[in-house]
Amino acid sequence: MALLFLGLVPSYAGAGEDGITFSAALKFSAGIASAYLIHEGSHALVGGLTNTDMNWRIGTLNQPVLFTENADSNWKGFAINSAGLLSQVAGSEIILQVDKIDKNDAFVRGMMTCNILNPIFYSLDYWIFHSTNKMNGNSYQGDLAGIEHYSNKATADGFALSMSAIAIFQGYRFLKTQSWAPEWLKDNSHSMSLAPLPSGGFIIGYKFDF
Repeated sequence: MALLFLGLVPSYAGAGEDGITFSAALKFSAGIASAYLIHEGSHALVGGLTNTDMNWRIGTLNQPVLFTENADSNWKGFAINSAGLLSQVAGSEIILQVDKIDKNDAFVRGMMTCNILNPIFYSLDYWIFHSTNKMNGNSYQGDLAGIEHYSNKATADGFALSMSAIAIFQGYRFLKTQSWAPEWLKDNSHSMSLAPLPSGGFIIGYKFDF
């Protein structure tokens, strides 16, 4: 619910020619649901490709769908747990790169809202809130805790930082395509860039010409 609210505010509050209609809200919600299903489906797909048994169950409001897996190697466990967030940043990049995709369509806005906010929320929860990403003894809960379980804390931190940095960068680029975005934001006199660090992770740079 919080994700839906946060997405509707930036996508529609200032869109004078778009407006908030029932149809637009429905498409926006469908976009969020589709992005979420792609995230979870990617876990299942990698589980199938690695011949790993996975069990699914209904979770909580914070994490509606939960899975457990019996990966027989660290690389399989890492691949399964990282697949969800990787699929989201890949999906966002496809949307941003393909000109034929209408960036102001309500469904696309919904997908991008989920794809941008989800990696950031995952990381904040892993680092601060520990609601859906935490270690429970020798077991784990959440994708990032799963990555830590099959590798180490430094790898999980680096993965979380990378996914969040990429999501922020993609969010900035998507924001520039929106019909309701202010002209100063669309101006080419400023830009944001993303560069990898030798030690791991990414650094975001912002340039403003004046």
